[in-house]
Amino acid sequence: MKTLNPLYTLTMRELKKWFRRRIAIIFTFITPIFWLGLFGKSINFYNLLQPPSSAPPQVIQIIQKMIDEVLLAAFGTLDYFSFLATGMFSVFILFSSMFSGMTFIFDRRLGFLNRLLVSPVRREWIYFSRVLASIIKSLIQLTALLLIAVALGLKIKEGFGVMDLLGIYGTLGLLSLIFGNIFIAISMKIEEHETSIAINNLLNLPLMFASNSIFPSSQMPEWLRFIASINPISHTNKIIRSFILEAGGAVSLESLIYLVLLGVFTTILGFLLSKRLLSHI
Repeated sequence: MKTLNPLYTLTMRELKKWFRRRIAIIFTFITPIFWLGLFGKSINFYNLLQPPSSAPPQVIQIIQKMIDEVLLAAFGTLDYFSFLATGMFSVFILFSSMFSGMTFIFDRRLGFLNRLLVSPVRREWIYFSRVLASIIKSLIQLTALLLIAVALGLKIKEGFGVMDLLGIYGTLGLLSLIFGNIFIAISMKIEEHETSIAINNLLNLPLMFASNSIFPSSQMPEWLRFIASINPISHTNKIIRSFILEAGGAVSLESLIYLVLLGVFTTILGFLLSKRLLSHI
C-alpha cells in the first residue's frame, strides 16, 4: 500500500484540479449536446429514403422493406442517430484523452514537476497517475454522454442489461488507456502548450473521420478503409454497437484482442518513456 500511495495521491490531485474547474466541466458536457443534438438530429436517412406516398400500397411496402434491409446492413439500426451516438462515445473519449497531457506541460511551467522529480516518488508513478486520472475523467464524462444520448433518442436493443453496460465501460476505458498513454507520452517531451494544442488539432480530425464513427467503413474508398481498419476507434465502435444496437451482433473477439494488445503496447511504451524522459527534465 505504501508503494501505491504516491500513485493514489497524484491521481487524486489531478481529479481535484479537474473538479475545481467547474466551468470547464460544464462546457465538456454541453459540447456533446451540440454534436448529438444538432449534427445527429439534422441527418435522418430513414426519412430521406422514404418511398413516395403516391405509390400503390403494395409497392410502398416492398420498397420500405428494401430500405429497412439496406439501413440495417449499413448502420445496424434503422435510426442513424443511434449509429452516430454510439460512434461519438469513442470520439469524445479521444477528445478527453487528448487534453490529459496538458497537465504535464503546466506542471512543468509552474515548477511542480521539478519538485516531484527531486522527491523519492518513482518516475512511472508520475506518468501513470495522469493516465489513471484521464481514464476516470473519461468514464465520468461517458456516464453523462450515455444519459444525454438516451434523452435525445438513442434506441437501445431489447434485453440490454448490466453486462452490456459493463462491457461499454470496459471497452471505452480500454480506449481511454490507449489514447491516454499516447497523448501523455507525447506531452512529456513538449514544453509549450501551443505545440500540444497544435498536435491535438492535427490528430483529432483524422482519427475521427478515418473511422466508422460517422459513416460505415464499408462505404469508404479502399485506402481509407485500410486506415479505418487499424484505427482503435473503429474497433471500439464495433464492440460498443454490439452492446447497444439491435443488429449489432456478437462482440468481435478480433477487435477486443486488437484493443487489448494495443493497450498493453502503449502502456509498456509509456512506462519506458517515463523512466527515460522524466529523468532528463
